[in-house]
Amino acid sequence: MTLSSPTPPDYARGHPALRRILFVIPSLHGGGAEFVARTWMGWLADQGYEVSVVLTAAEVKPEYLPDGVEAISLSAQHGHVRKASALRRRLLDWQPDVAISLQAHPNLVLLTAARLIPVRLRPRVLVSERNLVSLGLPGSGLAHRVKIWFAKRLYRWADHVIAISHPVAAEMVAAFGVRGDRITVVANPATAKLRGTPRGPGTTAARVEVSGDGTAPAEAGGTTILERSERRPGSANGIQIVLACRLVAQKRPLLAIAAAAELARRGVAVEVVSFGGGPLLDDVQAAARQEHVVFHHRGWVENWFDHFGDNAVALLTSSREGFGNVLVEAAAAGYPAVAVSGALGVADAIVPGITGELALSAHPVDLADAILRAAELPLDNIEPWLARFSEEASGSDLERVLLRVVERT
Repeated sequence: MTLSSPTPPDYARGHPALRRILFVIPSLHGGGAEFVARTWMGWLADQGYEVSVVLTAAEVKPEYLPDGVEAISLSAQHGHVRKASALRRRLLDWQPDVAISLQAHPNLVLLTAARLIPVRLRPRVLVSERNLVSLGLPGSGLAHRVKIWFAKRLYRWADHVIAISHPVAAEMVAAFGVRGDRITVVANPATAKLRGTPRGPGTTAARVEVSGDGTAPAEAGGTTILERSERRPGSANGIQIVLACRLVAQKRPLLAIAAAAELARRGVAVEVVSFGGGPLLDDVQAAARQEHVVFHHRGWVENWFDHFGDNAVALLTSSREGFGNVLVEAAAAGYPAVAVSGALGVADAIVPGITGELALSAHPVDLADAILRAAELPLDNIEPWLARFSEEASGSDLERVLLRVVERT
């Protein structure tokens, strides 16, 4: 079934080499990659490009389909070969100038489909890796290991690779054999959720800095810059640790309770607020009771950054992250964030000593130290850094990459 959303205004960028862009993603909703893809698709459609999306794992949910984007689902096709064959037919029928996929499974489906098409009929193919694969391999199942085995052999066939962060890009070169001149880091549109941006659902107060001619000034990157929150730096009024993640093993949510207990032993009034469900909820609640830590479970809230206390510090305790959108979202809402340095990808999402802190390790003492340092940060003058994560900046960077790839001889 093919669904399309309302057609956008009839204007185009006017570049003859790039008219039609096809995305391949698992679904329209449910994770960070899906949000990024929706934002990119919506931005490109707004610029006048013809944009279509193929979903490999889910049915089309029209409420999440950006305006001007057509969608089809391959969820009825079972198995890699059948999905790749169906995608091949879509590529031949629609004839995009470029096709871009996000996440490992869609990447493999797209690369397989493209290899089944004669070179003269094949669109330029880009794949985008969103995770640090090597850190996730220990303890993973056979199916995942087989998928990564194929990825390490197929990614180098792509015309270009887009990485979510510089650590991910380095892994693509070192472990996947991708040529350095065929990989680009495109910053996530991580601030697009916040109100004042074109697709933001939140209620966080925002302003747009506008120049005298009615356009956003170049130094602001054409982005919405959020008003400073009512937050009070320091720990004199206690600290609210905000855990904005699913409660699963990779995120290590029990470390938030351990860090809170360490802060309490140092005489800091502390509580933990969780935005996100998951299988470890009962374990986290039990640990909080045992450590006498105040724990509030709010469940998944899309605009979680609208519900901070004025003494909040966002904490991401993951063992690995390709990037960490929540770290940028927290800074954009006016609050510092802490992540574990060993998660690697988070290094692109925090400016230590400016927007937050990277804990030396996952030890509760190191986490508590980082949280206390972060609580003192005023988060002044971070707008130029935030600007690179706007929808406009991220979409424009992606557009430039696409144009260069289709023009490459």
